[in-house]
Amino acid sequence: MPIIAPGQLNKLAQLLAAICLVTGDGHVFAAENHASQAIEGSKLRVKDGFKAELLYSVPQDKEGSWVNLCTDPKGRLIVSDQYGGLFRITPPAPDRPASDTQVSPIPVDLGEAQGLLWAFDSLYVVVNKGKKYASGLYRVRDTNGDDQLDDVKLLRAIDGGGEHGPHAVVLHPDGKTLVVVCGNHTKPLPFEGSRVPRVWQEDHVITRMWDAGGHAVGVMAPGGWIARTDAEGKSWELLSMGYRNQFDAAYNRDGELFTYDADMEWDMNTPWYRPTRINHATSGSEFGWRSGAGKWPTYYPDSLPSVVDIGPGSPTGISFGYGTKFPARYQDALYICDWSYGKLYAIHLSPSGSTYGGTTEEFITGAPLPLTDVVVNPKDGLLYFTIGGRRTQSGIYRVSYTGGASTAPSTVLKEGRTAREQRRDLEKLHSPQGNDAVSKAWKGLSSSDRFIRFAARTALEHQDPKLWQDKALKSRDARTAINALLGLVRVGDRSLQPRVLAALN
Repeated sequence: MPIIAPGQLNKLAQLLAAICLVTGDGHVFAAENHASQAIEGSKLRVKDGFKAELLYSVPQDKEGSWVNLCTDPKGRLIVSDQYGGLFRITPPAPDRPASDTQVSPIPVDLGEAQGLLWAFDSLYVVVNKGKKYASGLYRVRDTNGDDQLDDVKLLRAIDGGGEHGPHAVVLHPDGKTLVVVCGNHTKPLPFEGSRVPRVWQEDHVITRMWDAGGHAVGVMAPGGWIARTDAEGKSWELLSMGYRNQFDAAYNRDGELFTYDADMEWDMNTPWYRPTRINHATSGSEFGWRSGAGKWPTYYPDSLPSVVDIGPGSPTGISFGYGTKFPARYQDALYICDWSYGKLYAIHLSPSGSTYGGTTEEFITGAPLPLTDVVVNPKDGLLYFTIGGRRTQSGIYRVSYTGGASTAPSTVLKEGRTAREQRRDLEKLHSPQGNDAVSKAWKGLSSSDRFIRFAARTALEHQDPKLWQDKALKSRDARTAINALLGLVRVGDRSLQPRVLAALN
């Protein structure tokens, strides 16, 4: 006897279609995403002691679907329509109603942005090509002092587009350079420098099975990448690679970089599925994304593991809560947006050796709530986030603390600093330097800390193998030998293969 009577099947199908919509990449979101009004803040599930307020529901026919967000020096917000232009928002004072929100278009011929940053008295825009504008890093300026941006300059074209193309731009902790985040359908630039050893050829012992649906077929390493450039976008250095589709990145107060990488949802229930996850993007890091079944397991010693596994989802914007008028625990949290499941998570990181561990908390959830970006406005100490993307209904919200706990500025966490400094000392060797670098790096190969071992091996790989190959082949300490020989396999001459195998035996 059937569980569902045949006459009820059509009704069930209609009900399911009304409840949800499957997107082009397999994610599911509520059909109300296509409503004409953003969900009210009062209808969201918000962490106790906090309040979310809808400031503005975006008229889609006039202002599109917003996917990116940044602040300017006057505390205004700048947003981008995924398929259109840029807008400037003047939020109301915290004690004023949402109706005081002011929105105006920015009068420059530029749009389709998925990265925004105000730095060096300029608006930096990363365009992810849609129909009109070329992908790349742009600089937009006010040239006559009238508080209106009027000059657009393409600093560097970037070969990538679609939702796995160029994404965020963030300010480096040195205050002098920029960091650009690109997904796995973005071809690598001819980098002037690379902290990642340039040995990402794909050699699989077992024949790779490409995705049966055709996604990313033929897309090879390095996959998604993160690079640093100067304020004029002239010189580029590769910092980290091996991602699927990390949309954004953020530095913590200790100058450590984090990103939120995507899963491949069609891989679920296969041995090579990897959940969405928070990665600590250290110097020269490789996270092992390879197309199809070629993804590296996290135990591979020439890659790095995640800090926190989140699970299925669609990663978008991220930001630390520094500068918010929140309790210390939430000032220090890393806020991450999940577009498909309508969740703003607070990730609470804690030092673990030279890296970090963390716990995950659902901070704000809603349906529909296709989150796209999140920022702190230092002028009012509030957290702002946008919803939208893929022509869904957009809105902008702000989050305030209404509880009674102290909101005094949190202090810098000193725990784990010694181990982090040891790793950073090794990361200073991530360029060709010679014998001295070999001696310094060698000591780190036997560390019990995986991130320190990785930094040490990466430093070795940047040096001429002839300087250290004999030392690697003669080493009898198991941990040192495994890491040194791995480095030799990656950058040494093929003629060394019999000696490497003999050493491993």
